[in-house]
Amino acid sequence: MSTHVSVAAELVLDVSAALPFEEPISLAASVHLPDPEREGPRAVLICWPGGSYARAYWEMEVPGYPGYSFAAHMAAQGFAVVAADHLGVGASSKPADGDRVNFETMSAAAASFVEQVRARLRDGSPELGGRPLPSVPIIGVGHSLGACLAVVTQAEHRCYDAVVLLGFTHGQKDVAVGASAGAVDDASLRETAIEQARGFFGDTWDDLYGFAPRAPNHAWLHDADVPADVIAADDARAVRWPRQSYVEGLLAGYSATFAVRLDCRVFLGFGDHDIPPAPHDDVAYYPASNDVTLYVLRNSAHCHNFASTRAQLWDRIALWAGEDRRTSAAF
Repeated sequence: MSTHVSVAAELVLDVSAALPFEEPISLAASVHLPDPEREGPRAVLICWPGGSYARAYWEMEVPGYPGYSFAAHMAAQGFAVVAADHLGVGASSKPADGDRVNFETMSAAAASFVEQVRARLRDGSPELGGRPLPSVPIIGVGHSLGACLAVVTQAEHRCYDAVVLLGFTHGQKDVAVGASAGAVDDASLRETAIEQARGFFGDTWDDLYGFAPRAPNHAWLHDADVPADVIAADDARAVRWPRQSYVEGLLAGYSATFAVRLDCRVFLGFGDHDIPPAPHDDVAYYPASNDVTLYVLRNSAHCHNFASTRAQLWDRIALWAGEDRRTSAAF
């Protein structure tokens, strides 16, 4: 394996033109490049974190506990990794009208960000290596609610060549509302989803950008063998999220209406102690794709990047992401 050490560079892109807000809006990200002696990256992985997480999920470093950075691991295997904060999350802009930060605006912001990255690759921008790379695939990678948003973004904007979706099920969730695709606007169902989202955010619900404490959820986020110091370091990086994203994410059935529209390559990844009781069932939510790969990571709960077996998932993603450089039918 390469001994190249990935050094992150900050990337901030203005996405105001894609959004209905009157204020300037930007998304922030960290760029991890592979060894510059390579001809170019095997692919660009644009990585989006899940609820309560910022981009640190993808570039975790804990003193005394090496090997928790997905970004460093993948850069060493020849990929460029862009770890990004969603609209309303982390270092990205938080519009004053927080209840308009939802699946529609978050996906529009993400799509604008991706297309700007694609243009910079084509033009050889220095923050992406300084070499024109018009044909390098761009793969959207999302964890949990970030995976859900990657599905919405691809369905609505078709900006990725392929997607890696980790830990999000369109099926039954212990905390989800039972909703059918034709009933997502029903007032009672939405009110139930709001109450469940309130349960995550507690006293911060009225802040519009709510803080969901990690400690009450440790049992399903982490397996028992995850070191306490790693969990504590992870907890310390928790951030606020826009409350409407949780409401829409809790409407089981709603996200599936986007999944059926994906016709690109799809990689599904779950832990063997993850949220869905039967992860194999999730393959059926992507009928328009002729290439759906499922990987179930042993000895892993929901937060795969902290599992003792995490490198097995990362290496499987690397194999999958590098096996076909052809773009999808969307381009």
